[in-house]
Amino acid sequence: MQLTDIFDELSKKSINKKLHFFEILLFQITLMNRAIWDDPNFSDKEKVDCLKWSNELVHRIWNISFELKRNEDDKSVERLWENIKFYGEQASNLKQHIQPTLLLAFSNFNALS
Repeated sequence: MQLTDIFDELSKKSINKKLHFFEILLFQITLMNRAIWDDPNFSDKEKVDCLKWSNELVHRIWNISFELKRNEDDKSVERLWENIKFYGEQASNLKQHIQPTLLLAFSNFNALS
């Protein structure tokens, strides 16, 4: 499955389903951050840079989630995609972790739905 397929599929979901995915994604990002922190191939500077941008991404995902909880959906999936692309570009090492994290989050979402 491609990332674009995930976002196409998510855009068709109800607000509650989108919120559920966002919550699963936030959990998976926590696990991703642990993997980044423990990666012996990254320098300390690279780890901090990845975690800095991951934190910014999480902040944006929380904001979108809060809107969904208010039953507001202002292009939530499109905004998620834009934020993932932007923050993935800020740290190349982060970018390599984001795709598998999204795929796993979507797989877990489908399994739980």
